[in-house]
Amino acid sequence: MKRFNAHESQQAVRDWVHEFGKKEIEPVFIELDRRPEPQVLPKDYYKKLAKAGFIGYSMPKDLGGGGCTALEYATMIEELAYFDPPTSLLTAVPQLAAFPVFTFGNDEQKKKYIPKAAAGELLPAFALTEENAGSDAANQSTIAEVDGDNFVINGKKHFIMHGDVCDFAVLFCKIGKQEEAKRPKISAILVDANTPGFKGETLKYKMGMKAATTGRIYLENVKVPRSNLLGDEGAGFKYAMGTLDGARVGVAAQGVGIAQRAVEEAVKFANNRIAFGAPIAKLQAIQWMIADMATRLEAARVMTYKAAQLQDAGARFSLEAAQAKLFSAEAAGFCVDRAMQIHSGYGYIGEFSIIEKLYRDQRVIEIYEGTSEIQRLIIGGSYLRA
Repeated sequence: MKRFNAHESQQAVRDWVHEFGKKEIEPVFIELDRRPEPQVLPKDYYKKLAKAGFIGYSMPKDLGGGGCTALEYATMIEELAYFDPPTSLLTAVPQLAAFPVFTFGNDEQKKKYIPKAAAGELLPAFALTEENAGSDAANQSTIAEVDGDNFVINGKKHFIMHGDVCDFAVLFCKIGKQEEAKRPKISAILVDANTPGFKGETLKYKMGMKAATTGRIYLENVKVPRSNLLGDEGAGFKYAMGTLDGARVGVAAQGVGIAQRAVEEAVKFANNRIAFGAPIAKLQAIQWMIADMATRLEAARVMTYKAAQLQDAGARFSLEAAQAKLFSAEAAGFCVDRAMQIHSGYGYIGEFSIIEKLYRDQRVIEIYEGTSEIQRLIIGGSYLRA
């Protein structure tokens, strides 16, 4: 099916991803999903993605990246998610984690981390979430104590994409004890994973998105130079929220790609599945399901592109990113659910179709980078403050 493009540059991105997807993703994506536990990051596959230019696509050109627009990035993520949602996540995570470094870091920090991250030589992690600081991201308990020219960091991070295998982390924490502060200021510190006291651990039995690993990070008396402070002290929460705005556009694009694949698989199956002497595509019940799927898909696509275009224009886009993420994630959920219903038992059993895998992969996009409930709070609050 032909996709709508908001800008002519998008088609070249689609063609690039499709060529790669047919050659490199389709032969391996089922195998990557079905590996036995404990799953590990497929490093050779990751390096192949980096070599193709996907990992550094949104990073600055002068630092070894692709220097793409937000709309081009969203298109790339959309098309990768069409082929395999976890592959889109493998490429999105390092760009999410690198964003605060190349946006708020000093020249030394940028030169140290970004070129190697873009090349796939260093794997970054965005270490914000904790067991009691998920949706309430400001409720950080990780603490960096000042010790002369160093920080000594103690705490634990939870649900961190690639936190189990990262080479460095953009770590969000409080500096000093700050017991008297009702909402202590959060800072961001760059921490190398080979620093003594830094330990990653893989989370097991993940429902979907299995090629991209998720982990915990333990920090026990981790000593790093104070020069590793990213940007201004106390500005970390602002940096994190600014990073998540862009990330939500990427998640919305994942939703579009997943929904697109679900619609196409449903149409193909409906045209070929014979029941009552004719293809089930002849049944009004099936036609209406596909009509609802296709309509949600196109609405999600337009909302995602709008948010990306606002980001490219340098305009405020927090509201539009939240709307796109909310609607697209839930539209993808609707589409994979209807595709499952159309496929019936052939969708539920992974031997027969990819719908079972899509169903598992989709579910998390309504959770990470801000749950659907958090997006509703952002949207409602934005309108009520207007």
